[in-house]
Amino acid sequence: MLGECNEHGYYRGEKCPICGEEGKFVMNDWEVRKLSGTMIGILRHFPEQFDVEMDEKGWVEMGAMADAIKRRRADFHWLRIKHIKAIAETDEKGRYQVEGKKIRATYAHTIDIDLSDLPPADTNVLFYPVTEEEVDIVLEQGLFPIDRNKVHLSGSVEKALEAGRIRTENPVILRIDAAKAMEDGVIILKAGKDVYIADEIDAKYLSRYE
Repeated sequence: MLGECNEHGYYRGEKCPICGEEGKFVMNDWEVRKLSGTMIGILRHFPEQFDVEMDEKGWVEMGAMADAIKRRRADFHWLRIKHIKAIAETDEKGRYQVEGKKIRATYAHTIDIDLSDLPPADTNVLFYPVTEEEVDIVLEQGLFPIDRNKVHLSGSVEKALEAGRIRTENPVILRIDAAKAMEDGVIILKAGKDVYIADEIDAKYLSRYE
């Protein structure tokens, strides 16, 4: 469930995690999953399918997006801006950024978006999962985008393992010397709570994490 606490704002779960009070009902779990999936699709991959206008930095008007979703999803006839904000503010991965009446996704795009205004990486070391078969190739050639517009890096070994297990049971973790890379002029940006993005990472900054 997604609820709203009068004192602490939106939250996921039955009760406010800060004060323990039962807040006002906003959406059930099914609605949260469906709306979140639709929002991510629009903001990362196919705004044109919903006739949503997006600027070069990925921003869209929340009101326009709410209206577009309602036109195509009859089960969301009740949708308002507050529901979109509630999804964004409680997203555990930090996939959204809200400014005023606008919203955007901050990583995992397959459409061309200028994200250069995101903050720089705030850590010296980052991590990336590969399969055993890919290790030697990546250590020799470096990291390049595959199915997204950017290379996506993790801020912890645990998150890298989690991401890697989507593709393979036993991912190999590579260590990225982010401090040295940024010192050399490589732009690495913080795009989520534990997600960092770059255009590419040269092999000289990579090593196998042991």
